[in-house]
Amino acid sequence: MTVVKALLKSSLIASVVFAAAWLRQPPVEMLRIFIGYGILIAVFSLVLGFPLARLVERRKIGRWWSYLTFAVATGALLGAILSSHPSCAVPRPGSGEQETCIENPFAITFSPWTRSQPGFAGENPPIQWSDFGGTIAFGAVIGGVLGISFWFFYQYRARSEIDKNDP
Repeated sequence: MTVVKALLKSSLIASVVFAAAWLRQPPVEMLRIFIGYGILIAVFSLVLGFPLARLVERRKIGRWWSYLTFAVATGALLGAILSSHPSCAVPRPGSGEQETCIENPFAITFSPWTRSQPGFAGENPPIQWSDFGGTIAFGAVIGGVLGISFWFFYQYRARSEIDKNDP
């Protein structure tokens, strides 16, 4: 149960960082981003984080860097899986072919460096490789925040239980 509490607390921190990346939005939109994507972050952290935390503890590698490494790798992997990559076929030089691009109106991106809001690209310019790379990098940042805050809350729990048992 303490792992779940630490994961929920760290999900809250990661959701704040996720929403803070879009500070240029109006306050109501920021609240929607915080709540909507915060729920997704909490679900992913519980579904993926619980088994990973148990694995780290079972292997006795529960240092801050191990939680950070697992969380960054998982965040980057989720960013790559959940994001859409451009689907442009680049012609071979000298072949006389033209570049063909299929624009996906339901393409998903979470890159705060290239987009004004997370989610579907919609009416914005088509997805580019910078969106795909930015989403992977941002997933790694959010994963890192989640991992290091989980380590803090999990270790804080361990220290507070030790202090309670002191005579």
